Amino acid sequence: MIEQNSRLAHHRFVVSRWLCLLVLVAGLPWLWLPSQRAQAQSGRPAVHVFLQLGVKSSALERELQARLPGLEVTVFGRFRDFHDAVNAGRPDAIACITPVLESLGKKPLLQGTRKGTGTEAYVLASVGKPLAGSLAGKTIGVVDLLDREGTQTFATGLLKTTDVKIKRVAKIEDLLPLLEFSAADGVLISTSLLAKFTERTRLPVKTRELPGTQVGLPAVAVLDPSVRDVVLGAFKNLDGRTKKLLGIDDWSTP
Repeated sequence: MIEQNSRLAHHRFVVSRWLCLLVLVAGLPWLWLPSQRAQAQSGRPAVHVFLQLGVKSSALERELQARLPGLEVTVFGRFRDFHDAVNAGRPDAIACITPVLESLGKKPLLQGTRKGTGTEAYVLASVGKPLAGSLAGKTIGVVDLLDREGTQTFATGLLKTTDVKIKRVAKIEDLLPLLEFSAADGVLISTSLLAKFTERTRLPVKTRELPGTQVGLPAVAVLDPSVRDVVLGAFKNLDGRTKKLLGIDDWSTP
């Protein structure tokens, strides 16, 4: 009797293991394709957005969700989270500045423009007076727009020197404390965000122009060709207020 009970228990154990395995295998496609799962549930293409603007990512997400009801929009505040989600989730489309698109090997189908151009300049902001002369040995703050190596290359490319220490921060608002607490000699910031940046402090912020530095404005890339027209049509039809929030006034087709 003991031996029979033992065999029965073993049989039940084996069966339960197989059932667990079958459930796991059946669920794997949903684990691999979260964006497709979101699209299947909502019936809308999934769009991941990573843009460093003068507004919190949560507020931007609410605005885009309201203005793009035909899309499933998720806004990320940090590059690492965005990068991981793109790699793991395979969204149907992404929206970010062109250097980020290029780092992911993607080409824009819609390029944001402002006053007829798809790029903008960056400046070097500092306290008291502009950083003049050589930047050798200086510590420069910059928002982490790419990974560690990518952001380093991006920043030194704008500064046209590698003889600087680059201090990365997660968000635009994190740049100001670098100046307030003398943790950096200067910070890199786009001209479009400079006004909002300076109005948040009483410090006398001065800037140094960086000739020849033009960085691409927000752009949209479509990863799933089957939803191309839906995604592009939705972004093209954004109202002027939302486009301004994105830092653009129109779209062009590259």
